[in-house]
Amino acid sequence: MLVAERLYGQHGLDGVSLRQLATAAGQANNYVVQHYFGSKLGLIQAVSEMRLPAMEAHRQTLLEVARAEGDFSVPRLLSCLFSPLVTMLEVQAMRDYARFTLAVMQLEPEEHPFERSADISPASTEIRSKLSESLSHLGADVFRRRLALSASIFLNGISELGGKLKLSPGGYVSHQQYHSDIFEAALAVLTCPFSAEPRADFRGPPAQPALADDMAGASRRPSRPAAPTG
Repeated sequence: MLVAERLYGQHGLDGVSLRQLATAAGQANNYVVQHYFGSKLGLIQAVSEMRLPAMEAHRQTLLEVARAEGDFSVPRLLSCLFSPLVTMLEVQAMRDYARFTLAVMQLEPEEHPFERSADISPASTEIRSKLSESLSHLGADVFRRRLALSASIFLNGISELGGKLKLSPGGYVSHQQYHSDIFEAALAVLTCPFSAEPRADFRGPPAQPALADDMAGASRRPSRPAAPTG
């Protein structure tokens, strides 16, 4: 499962065969995934749930502290959801987990392991519910999209640690500072004002009639008599 998490995160869910996973994991049996997990989706589900119990336990603890302090603000709730990723995992594990989760987010809803894990992720479910209540002015569809975008920003950010991101005195001087900065960016996506009216600089040109409509209109117009040829 660790090998699958790493390779799926690096190459995408369609970029690695089950045989390659078996070989990378040091298994002589090329059908080891089918034997233990039944299918590729079974393996993805197992990998998705691999770190979930520890994460959920920590999120539950953070929720109880927030409850005791009477603070269910959006920043506090989002921190309960995201902070375990950076406080519980070493850098390499954090990168692998983030990249794998980003790959899984591309699956169709019916194949998505997060929904199937709802019964073993009560803390995350409660956090999402409270966030939805606090941001009810967005509407359900906008909220779901905003939360997905917020998660993508945070996951993309932490996936760069130890790779593209190099700490330096002229930029991010510590992992903690970097984590805080990308959290603020993720929070901003979730909480920025929503307007149903698009910005003027994002409006496209006036809609043009479809070609099919033009042809249909032409067919309804009376035809002109042919010009005399003699």
